[in-house]
Amino acid sequence: MSISYNKVILVGRLTADPQVSYASNGTMIAKFTLAVDRQFKRDAQNSQDADFLRIVAFGKLAEFVNNYLSKGRLIMAEGRIQTSRFQGTDGITKYFTDIIAEKLNFMETKKSAQEYDRKGGGSYDTPNRPFDNDDMITNNEEVFDGPGESEDDEVPF
Repeated sequence: MSISYNKVILVGRLTADPQVSYASNGTMIAKFTLAVDRQFKRDAQNSQDADFLRIVAFGKLAEFVNNYLSKGRLIMAEGRIQTSRFQGTDGITKYFTDIIAEKLNFMETKKSAQEYDRKGGGSYDTPNRPFDNDDMITNNEEVFDGPGESEDDEVPF
């Protein structure tokens, strides 16, 4: 028996309003990108960059995302990492990694969120990443028919 643990906790800001779709069984699916700061040292200088991670929520949590989250909101997302694959229109198998949300929390008051918006927010723009492709954003029932479903356990490298 092997022991494994797949848990992620992230704090960051939404780069855009969430996108909502529905699985074939009627389950609501909400997807959004979270900009998460990453600090590191380069040439003895403190530097900062951001990672842009796609978060996927299902069911009641997706309803919460749809009703209360919007671009610029600072949240904490708890969940797990899931790698999926699909066959592209070009016949090539494509892989991508998502964070499947299990719990979401506001990390600022409504007043401080409004202040952040009033000041123009941050400078986060989602870069052109593979998961921003329309084929991957739309609900591909073979890939996202519900939480925890995947085609196999192969590692994509």
